[in-house]
Amino acid sequence: MKIARVEALHCDAGWRPWTFVRIETDDGLVGWGECSDNRSPHGLAGCVRDLADLLVGQDPRPVERIYLDMLRRVRQNSGGVSHKAMAGIELALWDIKAKALGVPVYELFGGPLRDRVRLYWSHCGTTRARMGTLLGTPPLRTYDDVTALGREVVARGFTALKTNMVIPGEPATVYFPGFASGINTTDGAPSVEILDAIDRLIGTFRDAVGPKVGLCLDLNYNFRTEGVLRIAKLLERYDMQWLEYDNWDPDALLQIKQSTTTRLA
Repeated sequence: MKIARVEALHCDAGWRPWTFVRIETDDGLVGWGECSDNRSPHGLAGCVRDLADLLVGQDPRPVERIYLDMLRRVRQNSGGVSHKAMAGIELALWDIKAKALGVPVYELFGGPLRDRVRLYWSHCGTTRARMGTLLGTPPLRTYDDVTALGREVVARGFTALKTNMVIPGEPATVYFPGFASGINTTDGAPSVEILDAIDRLIGTFRDAVGPKVGLCLDLNYNFRTEGVLRIAKLLERYDMQWLEYDNWDPDALLQIKQSTTTRLA
């Protein structure tokens, strides 16, 4: 069995593209991997194409060796988009290997540990604030609408929800300076108004869903360490399931973890 073709494919997922890797073997097996990036799909596809000549003609089954070959190929520009492309390729290789053996991929890693997975409502309210008109969902004009959304979470059987910094209004907005550009977007410090908005949003959700439903807040890349710590302390009284914060600095994450009872993700 040899790799005959490697390609990257893009799919329009609404307001962002999804990127998939498709690897085909000379005996007709096809493996699929996913490696989507919100901002640079063409860079991902380029990396996949740059690695294709390393893969074509090889047996796809020694996945670990091929991964190390790719790692050495991108050694001078490791990380970021390069490793995302490698991840998509690796997933496709595992898919081929499992299909060749006639087993699910999870059997290659020791078999399943559970047959149930807890499901939470991700970006609850965020999508309605950003795309409500397109999706035909109820608007979030006031905090009463947030209360109604929280009750909908419970009615639909979810045991947890994750939201972002949604601010009701006409229209509702989501506070996303970490993904913005231009002036007044790089401070990384929450204003008093933003702290009040976060407190009111999470408090409204907690009152609506009750004490048994998990609450998660995704802060993305919007704040520096000091700002996240202020928010974490603010939210301690709501017994959050977690506070999600994107940061590459382990010392910063440790500082936050040791300074609050709010759990980090």
